[in-house]
Amino acid sequence: MLYADDRETTAKKGVFVMQTVELAHGYSLEVGAAIQVRIEDIDFMFGSRLIGSDKDGRVLVSTDDAMDRLEGRLRPGMIVSTYYLADEIYHMFNTRFESLSSDPQPTMVLEAPTEVLNVERRSQRRINCTLPARVDVRKTLSMEIVDINHKGCRVTAPVDAAETVRLASSDRILLRIRAPQAPHGYIVEGQVRNVYRRGETIEAGVLFDTLPETLKSYIESLTTADG
Repeated sequence: MLYADDRETTAKKGVFVMQTVELAHGYSLEVGAAIQVRIEDIDFMFGSRLIGSDKDGRVLVSTDDAMDRLEGRLRPGMIVSTYYLADEIYHMFNTRFESLSSDPQPTMVLEAPTEVLNVERRSQRRINCTLPARVDVRKTLSMEIVDINHKGCRVTAPVDAAETVRLASSDRILLRIRAPQAPHGYIVEGQVRNVYRRGETIEAGVLFDTLPETLKSYIESLTTADG
């Protein structure tokens, strides 16, 4: 029997986060995330999504659009490479095929990965920082920016301190940044790309829309100070 990984589904102290699957060495991925799956032994790649994990930690991926082309071609132990985009970086992990299932939906069962690799570096490195911010997404959530560049940032908030809000991938947000020693604050719109819970902290990656010149200049000043 297959079990969805529900370790992150429970609402705790008013904060709701996306259901996630733990992969390896602190990496996790949201259930429903888009992935590319490549069966190395038969040189076949298809688009898929993450369904969850079973009680033994095996990874479950959808084969809705590929089941007809996979049945009869797969053997236990075949090497499977899985690719996904998180926080503007492509990641991948290699694992091995175990089995196919059609109940309750077409599913490929993969061994639990032991390593996740970054296969693409950011075009601009993130600058570590500590900037208070307010995130407007249906309600206002007080968070802190912990790294930033011209393309996006990562925001965090302690679970205990967070207000009741459902922050999820694809959310449109308005980010109000309070920059110490700056003459004014900054406002930028963006989209949430991923949301994770790590211990008692929630983290979200944000991709900016058009960056205001004033904020761009401020980020450049952080780059100079950090360099």
